[in-house]
Amino acid sequence: SEYAKDDAQTGIQRVVRSVLVGLFAQTGRDFDIVPVRRNEEGHYVIAVQVAQIVLGVNLPLDRERNIAPNFGDVFLGLDLDPHCPSASCAEIGQMRRLGTKIFTIVYDLLPVQMPELFLSGADVDFSIWLERISGYDGAICISRAVADDLQGWMSRHVTRKTPFQIGWFHLGADVENSVPSTGLPSDAASTLELLRQAPTFLMVGTIEPRKGHRQVLDAFDAIWAKGQGLNLVIVGKEGWGMDDLIERIRQHPQLGKRLFWQNGISDAYLEQIYSVSSCLIAASEGEGFGLPLIEAAQHNLPILARNLPVFQEVAGQHASYFNGLSPHDLVLAIEDWLRNWNAGCHPKSDDMPRQTWAQSSKQLYDVIEGWMRDADV
Repeated sequence: SEYAKDDAQTGIQRVVRSVLVGLFAQTGRDFDIVPVRRNEEGHYVIAVQVAQIVLGVNLPLDRERNIAPNFGDVFLGLDLDPHCPSASCAEIGQMRRLGTKIFTIVYDLLPVQMPELFLSGADVDFSIWLERISGYDGAICISRAVADDLQGWMSRHVTRKTPFQIGWFHLGADVENSVPSTGLPSDAASTLELLRQAPTFLMVGTIEPRKGHRQVLDAFDAIWAKGQGLNLVIVGKEGWGMDDLIERIRQHPQLGKRLFWQNGISDAYLEQIYSVSSCLIAASEGEGFGLPLIEAAQHNLPILARNLPVFQEVAGQHASYFNGLSPHDLVLAIEDWLRNWNAGCHPKSDDMPRQTWAQSSKQLYDVIEGWMRDADV
């Protein structure tokens, strides 16, 4: 998995880390939970180092020995792993022939749904991955919306003689229980003070084409041109296809005054930024879940989100929504939100349904346990 090689501490890697910890706590119910990874030769081995670092467990092993699952076991692909060497694919096939159930997590289908917003060829690679996992026993998606998308894709592209299980669960948000990263930059105190002095809108997520950063920055340029004293904080690492926007941010006259870019910060610092912000802007054009919405609700932070089905699933009536892709559409939405916020009549996230990573992991575990019980394994 990518996580075993490099924990980027954002996005899917954060989910992998958090769910792994939560699943491990379920050890002793019907399964023992053992972290595994793919080694350099393409074989699956017990992930001794991951167990030590993430789970705080010293396994009684002197090396990362090969796994040998059999009838009644479950192999769960927790990380997104689109590039499977032939040796690994063959090994998974052998596991399945021996009676191991093979399940995987599906985070979204965005590369095949909106290929224009991804690197060239990503849709082809992702289609190959979807075809590969369609030969497994089932998939657990991170939202009902993604489960519906996967069901639709499977019905159009896959013919099977046996059923393919599709389930879903929701992610958690209690950062303190997700093995959080720590550390603050030297200017953290001064930056947080600037954010406290004016209404602050926060974006969280990798800077990539689908996340809506261009529309948001264009909207704030229009707002600043009117003389409105609002702050915009962008928290996220540089992704692909955004060189022009990154350069624009670095050269922006408001950088460090009204515009702040936090690139690759710790979970601890992100927590503090959440606590001093006024509103989360979720402008993404496509998501599998929308974890920042849950994290915002953990801080009772109001939410202004694009009107996506998955955001409605996650936040419901506890968020404000906007439509349209133009800067003007978002300017109007922000100004309307501010009027409601100043009047105290904006939707509040305080009572938004949410769960801890322990509850999220149990929800995932329960899906798998239910499938295994139904199969009478």
